[in-house]
Amino acid sequence: MQLLKCAALLFVFISTSARADMAIMASPPQPPQPPHHNPHPPASAEEQRRVDFAVAQIRAKYGSAVEILHPHVIPWAFQQFEKNRTLAPAQPPLSEPHIPEITSGAPAEKMAMVAEKPMPHPQLKADEYMVHAYVRYAGDPRWHHLDVILSEDNSGNLSFRGFFDVVMPSDPGRLPPGVVC
Repeated sequence: MQLLKCAALLFVFISTSARADMAIMASPPQPPQPPHHNPHPPASAEEQRRVDFAVAQIRAKYGSAVEILHPHVIPWAFQQFEKNRTLAPAQPPLSEPHIPEITSGAPAEKMAMVAEKPMPHPQLKADEYMVHAYVRYAGDPRWHHLDVILSEDNSGNLSFRGFFDVVMPSDPGRLPPGVVC
């Protein structure tokens, strides 16, 4: 009798475990998620001012429903900007953003058509740097790497130049050069 009870319990455990495994296998894969912590949180009031300006540009374009995580100045881009600023006189800001918005979140059939082409990447001018944020747009379950391209003059006046948007891939190694912080 004891053996029969053990066999019944083992059967219940195995069938419950198998159903849980099947449910996990049947559920659709979850889109990649941003890191839990900001990789480069603003370290000064000036960095925070740049980040706040970039976030305001995101909200102006995409509205208040966009979810924004971990905005930060991309260190390598800002270092290059500062290096260029000391080497050459500042250029006047452009009145129109010169970089079109680039989104790799197109439907699958469109992505298949461009799959053979190299993934676009941000092309910064000498007087530009980027603020990076992880964003999720209303109605889109995927996270995006959104770079806000900015410039500033010697007085610290900020100007917006454009966006560069890439859907967060499941393999981080598939990001185009320049998108990685």
